[in-house]
Amino acid sequence: MRWEPEAEALLKRVPFFVRRKVRKKVEEFVRAQGKEVVTKEEMLAAREALRQKTSSVSEGYVLEGCFGATGCPNAVTDSSQLWERLEEILRSEDLTGFLQKKIGAPLKHHHQFRVALAECPNACSQVQIKDFALIGRMEIVLSPEECSFCGECEENCEEGAIRLTETGPILEEAKCLRCGACVRVCPTTAIQAGRTGYQVLLGGKLGRHPRLATELVPFLAAEKVPQLLKRTISFYKRYNQKGERLGNIIERLGWKKTKDEILG
Repeated sequence: MRWEPEAEALLKRVPFFVRRKVRKKVEEFVRAQGKEVVTKEEMLAAREALRQKTSSVSEGYVLEGCFGATGCPNAVTDSSQLWERLEEILRSEDLTGFLQKKIGAPLKHHHQFRVALAECPNACSQVQIKDFALIGRMEIVLSPEECSFCGECEENCEEGAIRLTETGPILEEAKCLRCGACVRVCPTTAIQAGRTGYQVLLGGKLGRHPRLATELVPFLAAEKVPQLLKRTISFYKRYNQKGERLGNIIERLGWKKTKDEILG
């Protein structure tokens, strides 16, 4: 399909990593109109049509995750079973119908109740900007008497939470993210993995008034996560006025009230 220079110039304003996809979508749009040349006017019309199409969503929730469960070496947890349970809860809560009643208009991306799960503290799934978020964590168990004094733990801890002393490794709890990096490099049993679980965050969002998610629970066992999600959604529905995000509700009611009601 032929592109006129002015249309090509508009296409060059599109970020390079999606430019090929946009070109294809524009050409599909133009062909559907029975035309074979992309003009500036056709490009603008296609852009508007695509914007309208992508701005609306069919579901009132989103569940996102990282690639940790598919073999990432940094993964602390394996949430494949938990994922299915969370998805089941989100469907059963009928967030789509709830938000449609609150908004009274087609749902947009910024209306969705967003849940994300990261299998380690690297948090590739951008959990800090989600309504309900989980970060995989590992308890660290020390047996200093087994230390070979190789120094690998101290060298590989990005937070400086592990210090090697004359008697073996010492963990500074306040600095530790429970990522398990020290466990993976320890050649002996001086540093071992304990229980795994999740840090739970609430109320993150982007938009005109961005807000980073706040820690609700520092460490929660996997089997307790579904019930906490249910309680969070119940709170969200109870205080939702116009389809706003959980972060807006938290800002309105205050963190203490939010935490006390959800944790009971």
